[in-house]
This record gives sequence, structure tokens and C-alpha cells, in this order.
Amino acid sequence: GRLLVGLRWWNKVDPVSGNTSWIFESAPSSSTTNTFDYRFFWLILYLSPVLWCIMFLSAVLWLQFQCFVTVTCAVVLSASNVYGYYKCSADQREKWNQWMNSGAQMGVSAMMRNGMFGWLGSRFSGGGMQPVPQQDVNVMPGTFA
Repeated sequence: GRLLVGLRWWNKVDPVSGNTSWIFESAPSSSTTNTFDYRFFWLILYLSPVLWCIMFLSAVLWLQFQCFVTVTCAVVLSASNVYGYYKCSADQREKWNQWMNSGAQMGVSAMMRNGMFGWLGSRFSGGGMQPVPQQDVNVMPGTFA
């Protein structure tokens, strides 16, 4: 991460008190970063916990208990790696926020289109009235006459 995208993070332990602190750093923005390397780094970084979670679910489904410890450690470590690099990168936080906002806007617009406008359209266009099928009055429902 330090060489490909200019990000690094680590845990610093104070030798006197024993307290730990997480340090997140990012290099100044520069145009020397290769866009392929940048995209490849973030793709692999985000893809690895997903793949480990799939392996975890397959171990659960096929009851392979000997794999639980290894796969659980891999999920935790890869997720912490994603979290660390995410905290370093203001660019990724901005992209994440844009993605979440666009998803929320699409959800609200779908609700408005399907819920509110569908309700209004059925009320004002007369589409809410459906004809009721008429039954023969000589036949009692539920009997074999």
C-alpha cells in the first residue's frame, strides 16, 4: 500500500505506559501513481474479505470445522486491512460516501416512483377501481350443485 497508493497504517505502542495508538498516513497527492496499480490495489483489497467470507460460508454449509479457525482469522485480518487503508485514504472515503449517497437517492426515488406516484396515479386516473366479477346467484359458493 505504501508504494502502490501511498498509504500506510500501523499500531504504535508507548513503551512507558503500554498504551497503543493507531497511526494512519497518506502521502501527498501526486500524479506519479499509476492508475492501473491504484485500481488493482483497491480491487484486490476489497475483494479479499468477500472471498474469505464465501469460503467461511462454504465451511459452515459443508460442516468443515477444521477450517473455521483459519478462515475466521483470514476474514478478520483482511477486514482489518480494508479498514486500515480506508481510514488512510480520504479519496476512498469520498468515493464510499458518494456511492452510499447515490444508492440512497436511487432507493428514495424508487420508493417515490413506485409508492407515492403509484398511489397518486391510481387515485386520480381512476385506475384504482377494478371491476368485480359477478357470480351466478343460483349457485351457492363451496357446494357441488
